[in-house]
Amino acid sequence: MTELQYSTGSFRVSRARTVNTPQQRLFGIAFAIAMEVGIVYALLVTLEFVDAPSLRPNITVVNVPPIPDEPQIPVPPPQVFTAPPLQTPIPPEVVLTYTPPAPTTAISTQPPVPVPQIPPRVEPALTPPPPVFTPARSIAATHTIPEYPALSRRLREQGTMRLKLTIDEKGIVTQATVVNSTGFQRLDEAAVNWVKSHWRYTPAMQGTRAVPSMADAIVEFRLQ
Repeated sequence: MTELQYSTGSFRVSRARTVNTPQQRLFGIAFAIAMEVGIVYALLVTLEFVDAPSLRPNITVVNVPPIPDEPQIPVPPPQVFTAPPLQTPIPPEVVLTYTPPAPTTAISTQPPVPVPQIPPRVEPALTPPPPVFTPARSIAATHTIPEYPALSRRLREQGTMRLKLTIDEKGIVTQATVVNSTGFQRLDEAAVNWVKSHWRYTPAMQGTRAVPSMADAIVEFRLQ
Protein backbone atom coordinates (compact mmCIF):
# COMPACT_ATOMS: atom_id res chain seq x y z
CA MET A 1 0.00 0.00 0.00
CA THR A 2 1.37 3.24 -1.03
CA GLU A 3 1.60 5.94 1.65
CA LEU A 4 0.89 9.47 0.71
CA GLN A 5 2.81 12.10 2.52
CA TYR A 6 1.25 15.44 2.89
CA SER A 7 3.13 18.45 3.95
CA THR A 8 1.59 20.47 6.73
CA GLY A 9 1.58 23.67 4.71
CA SER A 10 0.29 22.33 1.43
CA PHE A 11 -3.37 23.21 2.12
CA ARG A 12 -2.77 26.45 4.16
CA VAL A 13 -4.40 29.41 2.55
CA SER A 14 -1.98 32.33 2.32
CA ARG A 15 -3.26 35.48 3.95
CA ALA A 16 -2.91 38.64 1.95
CA ARG A 17 -1.04 41.32 3.67
CA THR A 18 -2.93 44.58 3.95
CA VAL A 19 -0.79 47.62 3.32
CA ASN A 20 -2.16 50.91 4.76
CA THR A 21 -0.90 54.26 3.46
CA PRO A 22 -0.04 57.16 5.87
CA GLN A 23 -3.11 59.11 4.60
CA GLN A 24 -5.42 56.20 5.45
CA ARG A 25 -3.92 55.80 8.93
CA LEU A 26 -4.29 59.58 9.56
CA PHE A 27 -7.90 59.53 8.40
CA GLY A 28 -8.64 56.60 10.72
CA ILE A 29 -7.11 58.39 13.71
CA ALA A 30 -9.09 61.59 12.95
CA PHE A 31 -12.32 59.61 12.56
CA ALA A 32 -11.74 57.85 15.90
CA ILE A 33 -11.08 61.16 17.68
CA ALA A 34 -14.23 62.70 16.17
CA MET A 35 -16.34 59.74 17.33
CA GLU A 36 -14.95 59.99 20.87
CA VAL A 37 -15.59 63.75 20.99
CA GLY A 38 -19.17 63.19 19.78
CA ILE A 39 -19.81 60.54 22.41
CA VAL A 40 -18.41 62.73 25.21
CA TYR A 41 -20.49 65.73 24.01
CA ALA A 42 -23.65 63.58 23.92
CA LEU A 43 -23.01 62.37 27.50
CA LEU A 44 -22.45 65.94 28.72
CA VAL A 45 -25.72 67.09 27.12
CA THR A 46 -27.61 64.09 28.60
CA LEU A 47 -26.24 64.82 32.08
CA GLU A 48 -27.12 68.54 31.61
CA PHE A 49 -23.53 69.68 32.07
CA VAL A 50 -23.73 71.40 28.66
CA ASP A 51 -26.77 73.25 27.28
CA ALA A 52 -28.33 71.62 24.30
CA PRO A 53 -28.05 73.66 21.08
CA SER A 54 -31.04 75.91 20.58
CA LEU A 55 -33.17 75.49 17.52
CA ARG A 56 -33.68 78.35 15.13
CA PRO A 57 -37.12 79.97 15.73
CA ASN A 58 -39.72 79.81 13.06
CA ILE A 59 -39.84 82.75 10.61
CA THR A 60 -43.17 84.56 10.49
CA VAL A 61 -43.96 86.10 7.14
CA VAL A 62 -46.18 89.19 7.25
CA ASN A 63 -47.56 90.65 4.07
CA VAL A 64 -47.19 94.42 4.11
CA PRO A 65 -49.46 96.30 1.73
CA PRO A 66 -47.66 98.51 -0.78
CA ILE A 67 -47.25 102.16 0.06
CA PRO A 68 -49.74 104.20 -2.00
CA ASP A 69 -48.24 106.69 -4.38
CA GLU A 70 -48.45 110.35 -3.42
CA PRO A 71 -51.08 112.22 -5.41
CA GLN A 72 -49.55 114.41 -8.03
CA ILE A 73 -50.30 118.08 -7.54
CA PRO A 74 -50.95 119.81 -10.86
CA VAL A 75 -48.43 122.49 -11.68
CA PRO A 76 -50.14 125.91 -11.87
CA PRO A 77 -49.82 127.65 -15.22
CA PRO A 78 -47.12 130.35 -15.41
CA GLN A 79 -48.31 133.84 -14.63
CA VAL A 80 -48.26 136.30 -17.47
CA PHE A 81 -47.53 139.90 -16.57
CA THR A 82 -48.65 142.60 -18.95
CA ALA A 83 -46.64 145.80 -18.69
CA PRO A 84 -48.79 148.93 -18.51
CA PRO A 85 -48.51 151.25 -21.51
CA LEU A 86 -46.01 154.06 -21.14
CA GLN A 87 -47.45 157.55 -21.22
CA THR A 88 -45.14 160.27 -22.49
CA PRO A 89 -45.64 163.36 -20.36
CA ILE A 90 -46.15 166.58 -22.29
CA PRO A 91 -43.87 169.29 -20.92
CA PRO A 92 -45.63 172.56 -20.23
CA GLU A 93 -44.90 175.44 -22.58
CA VAL A 94 -42.95 178.22 -20.88
CA VAL A 95 -42.78 181.64 -22.53
CA LEU A 96 -40.04 184.00 -21.35
CA THR A 97 -40.36 187.71 -22.07
CA TYR A 98 -37.18 189.81 -21.90
CA THR A 99 -37.44 193.55 -21.40
CA PRO A 100 -34.15 195.41 -21.93
CA PRO A 101 -33.39 198.11 -19.36
CA ALA A 102 -33.66 201.74 -20.35
CA PRO A 103 -30.33 203.35 -21.31
CA THR A 104 -28.92 205.79 -18.82
CA THR A 105 -26.62 208.70 -19.66
CA ALA A 106 -24.03 209.51 -17.04
CA ILE A 107 -21.69 212.47 -17.23
CA SER A 108 -18.35 211.71 -15.69
CA THR A 109 -15.87 214.46 -14.84
CA GLN A 110 -13.00 212.04 -14.23
CA PRO A 111 -10.61 211.17 -17.03
CA PRO A 112 -10.92 207.64 -18.35
CA VAL A 113 -8.75 205.06 -16.69
CA PRO A 114 -6.26 203.66 -19.16
CA VAL A 115 -6.60 199.96 -19.77
CA PRO A 116 -3.32 198.12 -19.05
CA GLN A 117 -1.83 196.46 -22.05
CA ILE A 118 -1.14 192.78 -21.53
CA PRO A 119 1.89 191.67 -23.47
CA PRO A 120 1.25 188.76 -25.77
CA ARG A 121 2.13 185.38 -24.31
CA VAL A 122 5.14 183.81 -25.87
CA GLU A 123 4.83 180.06 -26.07
CA PRO A 124 8.08 178.29 -25.17
CA ALA A 125 9.64 176.29 -27.92
CA LEU A 126 8.77 172.62 -27.66
CA THR A 127 11.89 170.55 -27.21
CA PRO A 128 11.69 166.87 -28.04
CA PRO A 129 12.08 164.54 -25.02
CA PRO A 130 15.47 162.92 -24.61
CA PRO A 131 15.73 159.44 -26.09
CA VAL A 132 15.03 156.59 -23.69
CA PHE A 133 18.10 154.82 -22.32
CA THR A 134 17.95 151.03 -22.21
CA PRO A 135 20.76 149.38 -20.18
CA ALA A 136 22.79 146.49 -21.54
CA ARG A 137 21.34 143.01 -21.07
CA SER A 138 23.44 139.93 -20.50
CA ILE A 139 23.35 137.05 -22.98
CA ALA A 140 22.85 134.06 -20.67
CA ALA A 141 24.39 131.52 -23.03
CA THR A 142 27.76 133.30 -22.86
CA HIS A 143 27.85 133.80 -19.09
CA THR A 144 29.67 130.57 -18.33
CA ILE A 145 31.59 129.75 -15.15
CA PRO A 146 35.34 130.45 -15.33
CA GLU A 147 37.68 127.49 -15.26
CA TYR A 148 39.08 126.81 -11.80
CA PRO A 149 42.89 127.25 -11.70
CA ALA A 150 44.52 123.89 -10.98
CA LEU A 151 46.91 125.32 -8.38
CA SER A 152 44.08 127.15 -6.60
CA ARG A 153 42.08 123.93 -6.50
CA ARG A 154 45.00 122.05 -4.92
CA LEU A 155 45.53 124.84 -2.40
CA ARG A 156 41.78 124.92 -1.62
CA GLU A 157 41.47 128.60 -2.57
CA GLN A 158 37.91 129.87 -2.99
CA GLY A 159 35.89 133.08 -2.71
CA THR A 160 33.44 135.53 -4.34
CA MET A 161 34.41 138.67 -6.24
CA ARG A 162 32.55 141.67 -7.72
CA LEU A 163 33.53 143.24 -11.06
CA LYS A 164 32.69 146.53 -12.77
CA LEU A 165 32.44 145.86 -16.53
CA THR A 166 32.77 148.31 -19.42
CA ILE A 167 30.71 147.28 -22.46
CA ASP A 168 31.11 148.83 -25.90
CA GLU A 169 28.53 149.43 -28.65
CA LYS A 170 28.88 145.80 -29.85
CA GLY A 171 28.22 144.23 -26.43
CA ILE A 172 31.87 143.18 -25.91
CA VAL A 173 33.42 143.51 -22.45
CA THR A 174 36.40 145.82 -23.02
CA GLN A 175 37.42 146.22 -19.39
CA ALA A 176 36.78 144.39 -16.10
CA THR A 177 37.76 146.12 -12.86
CA VAL A 178 37.89 144.21 -9.57
CA VAL A 179 35.68 145.94 -6.96
CA ASN A 180 35.73 143.22 -4.29
CA SER A 181 38.51 140.63 -4.49
CA THR A 182 38.36 136.96 -3.55
CA GLY A 183 41.56 137.41 -1.62
CA PHE A 184 43.56 135.31 -4.09
CA GLN A 185 45.26 136.90 -7.10
CA ARG A 186 45.08 133.71 -9.19
CA LEU A 187 41.30 133.56 -8.83
CA ASP A 188 40.88 137.29 -9.61
CA GLU A 189 42.99 137.07 -12.77
CA ALA A 190 41.20 133.93 -13.94
CA ALA A 191 37.80 135.61 -13.52
CA VAL A 192 38.83 138.86 -15.29
CA ASN A 193 40.36 137.04 -18.27
CA TRP A 194 37.40 134.68 -18.61
CA VAL A 195 34.75 137.42 -18.47
CA LYS A 196 36.56 139.60 -21.04
CA SER A 197 37.01 136.73 -23.49
CA HIS A 198 33.70 134.87 -23.10
CA TRP A 199 30.91 137.06 -21.70
CA ARG A 200 28.76 139.05 -24.13
CA TYR A 201 25.92 141.55 -23.74
CA THR A 202 23.17 143.11 -25.78
CA PRO A 203 24.49 146.70 -26.00
CA ALA A 204 22.77 149.56 -24.24
CA MET A 205 20.50 151.73 -26.42
CA GLN A 206 20.01 155.50 -26.33
CA GLY A 207 16.80 155.61 -28.28
CA THR A 208 17.66 153.69 -31.45
CA ARG A 209 21.44 154.12 -31.16
CA ALA A 210 23.79 151.65 -29.43
CA VAL A 211 26.00 153.33 -26.81
CA PRO A 212 28.74 152.17 -24.38
CA SER A 213 27.63 151.35 -20.85
CA MET A 214 28.70 149.90 -17.50
CA ALA A 215 27.46 146.78 -15.69
CA ASP A 216 28.17 144.92 -12.45
CA ALA A 217 29.07 141.22 -12.32
CA ILE A 218 29.63 138.67 -9.57
CA VAL A 219 31.91 135.65 -10.01
CA GLU A 220 32.12 132.91 -7.40
CA PHE A 221 34.76 130.20 -7.00
CA ARG A 222 33.44 127.48 -4.74
CA LEU A 223 34.94 124.03 -4.15
CA GLN A 224 32.51 121.15 -3.80
